[in-house]
Amino acid sequence: MIIVDIKLLSGFTADPGELKNQILVERVDSKDDHIIMYIKELQRNIPINYELHITQVLPVKNLKPAVIKVYDYYQTSDQSETEYNSPCV
Repeated sequence: MIIVDIKLLSGFTADPGELKNQILVERVDSKDDHIIMYIKELQRNIPINYELHITQVLPVKNLKPAVIKVYDYYQTSDQSETEYNSPCV
């Protein structure tokens, strides 16, 4: 199982239900300022795209990037991470 941990940008919100009906998604949770997506399994070298729309609810000055971590549920040392910012296109 693959975990995708999406930290939301400061002052932003998202609807985790938006990801629940996506391909291979087993479960989606929301905790504090994180959206946690559980993916059944991925095939090597076959890209899959997911979209999560975020909405700014509070203005934040000097907005810092947020981190998205992807890791194996059973082997957490197998991981990757990247940052995103707003606007994220």
